[in-house]
Amino acid sequence: MIGHQRWLALLPLATLGYLTARGQGVHLPGIVCPFRSITGVPCPTCHLTRSAMASLRGDLGLALHHHVFGPPLVAWLGWAAWRSLRQRRLALPLPSGRPMAVLLMLLLGYWLVRVAGWTLLGWATFPVT
Repeated sequence: MIGHQRWLALLPLATLGYLTARGQGVHLPGIVCPFRSITGVPCPTCHLTRSAMASLRGDLGLALHHHVFGPPLVAWLGWAAWRSLRQRRLALPLPSGRPMAVLLMLLLGYWLVRVAGWTLLGWATFPVT
């Protein structure tokens, strides 16, 4: 079991490596958003991967254009990677209780503003893919 924990400790670092490689143009498989595929409406995390990749390339303007939660996600992944490697086990520091509720409300509020602009007002709130 201990060996298994040590391998899992590499997960946040591997995720950062994957995002960095994709951001540099390495062709790697990705995940298609099932919510958008079914409904045609972008989900709350649509363009978050692109934002994270731009963040890792140092292009903050493009990162924020894609999704404002991308740069904080990269910072959180870096922190999770550091903690996981230091503790030699997967350590995903997640907020709980009220901070998690606030984070989810911010994400949903951001999404609603983007969806309202995208569907009702014709704003370019979701980048064209």
